[in-house]
Amino acid sequence: MVLSDKAIQRAIEAGEIEIVPVPGETRYTSSAVDLTLGFQFQTWNADVLSVQGTKIELDLARQAYPKTAKAYLQQLTTESDGSFVLPPYSQRPMVLLAQTQERIHLKRASGLAARIEGRSSLARIGLAVHLTAPTIHCGFSGAITLELINYSFFHLRMVPGSSICQLIVERVEGETGEINTAFQGQVNPSGI
Repeated sequence: MVLSDKAIQRAIEAGEIEIVPVPGETRYTSSAVDLTLGFQFQTWNADVLSVQGTKIELDLARQAYPKTAKAYLQQLTTESDGSFVLPPYSQRPMVLLAQTQERIHLKRASGLAARIEGRSSLARIGLAVHLTAPTIHCGFSGAITLELINYSFFHLRMVPGSSICQLIVERVEGETGEINTAFQGQVNPSGI
């Protein structure tokens, strides 16, 4: 069952969910709460990945994400205001890793999980906000990493503090086990 805006607010007040900083009233829609873009931006290092004659192949059956991230992710330089301009994918293929400014904690005892979804106004201009992994498991604590791709024709300025996605909270039926994720407590977009 998806929680309404009022039910999400009650869950926050009851301590079942922590969202820090706490979202203001204007950030709620009927069945979600908007989250904002954080201050760090990372991507896969194109210089390392495009060395002449080098083919980097990841065996997905044995892929160790932390090792891959340490080897190939790079921190991006931002504008003086902290923003980053994401070029169209057709001009420069890029998966931009960023995080929400908010840290989320879905208390295990609450039986709540969530999903991150893009905002329709951003999707309509061609911004994919969260690729294929929208589930935020019951018991998760940390900022949410976003995988952004600009499929539009526009250069898109990513501005920290602006609404970037929405958190949809759902009640889990039955008792949950311990969360098993390498990204628990993540503090930067790479998750390491």
